Amino acid sequence: MFFYMPFWFRALSTREGTLIVQGRCNTRLRYRFGNLGQARAHLHDAGGRALFFVPDEKMCLLPDASVCLSLSFEGGEVTRLVHGRAVGVVEGAGTWLELLDIRPLREISATEAVRRSIRLGCDALVEVRSDRHVASGRMLDLSPGGARLCGLEAFAPGDYLELRLLSADRLTYHDLSYAHVVWVEEGEMGVQFDRADAVGRHAVARLLAEAEDLWASAWERVHPPSCCADEGVLDPPPPRLEQRASGAK
Repeated sequence: MFFYMPFWFRALSTREGTLIVQGRCNTRLRYRFGNLGQARAHLHDAGGRALFFVPDEKMCLLPDASVCLSLSFEGGEVTRLVHGRAVGVVEGAGTWLELLDIRPLREISATEAVRRSIRLGCDALVEVRSDRHVASGRMLDLSPGGARLCGLEAFAPGDYLELRLLSADRLTYHDLSYAHVVWVEEGEMGVQFDRADAVGRHAVARLLAEAEDLWASAWERVHPPSCCADEGVLDPPPPRLEQRASGAK
């Protein structure tokens, strides 16, 4: 079993139904909109930080719980994967998320759309090794051919890497795959797995299977037709966030 699984998950019965309580990492959410414009309309700026409201009174996320949000669209746009954390609960209404990167909601090229369409969102702690550097970061999404990583510096396109999946305490690891850096942009980088690495191909396949299992049981919501209509966006007022400490992300 790989280490990106949630720390815990449980459901508590209530008179009104089921209160879903999810752990601090890897909560999967699916939200279906009519089009990309509707999803963008639900982004709220809070002092330069992007907030997004998840309308479900039965879902409760721990403060700072990490979330992977899959946004799909009836209009045919490619599914977008964004990562965030829970920052506030509106009783009887839903949960506010802070999205950590809204670049996936920008317009993308046809080539990038094809690449993104086959990726699965994840939140795996990884160690990356080259012949010059060793660093740890997070895997944001992956496909059979590659992955998107964040929180890593000192690597450049063309670098040959060894990827390892780390445990939450960073004391143990599983070998994942060898890979090449394809691109580096604003704190993220894309890697292509080495197809000659037979052991790595099997490890990636196992990781993908576990990610698919997690997404199969993900929370799902459809954008209500009454929202974004005559009365505009129906989200409640966003919370006031504490100012980040200097250097915090």
